[in-house]
Amino acid sequence: MWQKNPNKKAVLLDESSLRHKAIELLARREYSYAELESKLLPFSEEEAPVYTVLDWLIEMGLQSDARYAKMYVRSKALGGYGPVRIRLELKQKGINEFLMDDAFFEAESEVSWPDEVDRLIEKKAKSLDLADFKDKNKVMGYLQRRGFSLDQIYAGFERCKSQTV
Repeated sequence: MWQKNPNKKAVLLDESSLRHKAIELLARREYSYAELESKLLPFSEEEAPVYTVLDWLIEMGLQSDARYAKMYVRSKALGGYGPVRIRLELKQKGINEFLMDDAFFEAESEVSWPDEVDRLIEKKAKSLDLADFKDKNKVMGYLQRRGFSLDQIYAGFERCKSQTV
């Protein structure tokens, strides 16, 4: 795996170069405010220019934690991850709770958590017998790691059981 050279010093940038660097980063993908902050701080001796650039990005509409949260929730939910894990990851990326709630509210039109649980149970349990305790635990562990709550998982098992009967 690629690692940074600890002997190599970071190049220090002035405010205009920091703006260019930030735009360069945002051209590739969306970043949260906290992620951009951690990416830009090593390039400046003082914090003030970094925060000036971050404020400028927000004013220009180039960076938005609300937009980032909505994109992240939608992307992860469609990728088969549950709300518990998505919320944890957003919190680690510095997103506020009210922005998370808003993003989940908007994602409700595209994502059905019960349908997603059912799809993942069906996918994971193809070769397994859900009547067997060990197999059921394997599927439960998988769904928990994906970020679904126990209530969602048990409800999914109930729906799966009622469909097979």
